[in-house]
Amino acid sequence: MSEPASLYARFTLSHEQYEAFMSSAPARPSGFADWQSWFDLRRMSGGSRVPPEILADLEAASVAEVIKAWREDAWTGTPPVEYDELRCTLRIAMLQASENYHEMLRLLTPLRGAARFNDPGADDFVVILDFLWEDEQEIEAYLRFGDGASRFEESCAPEHLQEARGYLGEALSYLQSRAG
Repeated sequence: MSEPASLYARFTLSHEQYEAFMSSAPARPSGFADWQSWFDLRRMSGGSRVPPEILADLEAASVAEVIKAWREDAWTGTPPVEYDELRCTLRIAMLQASENYHEMLRLLTPLRGAARFNDPGADDFVVILDFLWEDEQEIEAYLRFGDGASRFEESCAPEHLQEARGYLGEALSYLQSRAG
């Protein structure tokens, strides 16, 4: 992969859970023990060891502050975060997340913190894929959420991939309409 992959996340959160997640301190990278197993499945130059320095805490007071920074960086192509109170669903899209696995780790960490807040029985997920640049749309990272935890999985559920593609397509159309 040499072009930035796209990120899509969907979480099931009551209004109270949404508010608590957004105002919470971002999760700490060192709070998850499975980064190396994810790195082991990736092809990367310079070796695939998780360097200790990227496990440092994020410098943000809240998840909302992290997402605000993503939105303020026009390069990422991050439209407004969509929280649907009727469906209790939070959706986040980033058209140009990163092509670098170290940076992906830093993007995934605050989102993984949603596991503490989302409905335990929900079918929530985060996927990073080559949406803009590849016909095959290779999956770079796929996390499933449930029972208060997040876990990497090797293959993306077809319905999750379809949902991610559809929402990223909507995000692209929205941002293009705003630019022109």
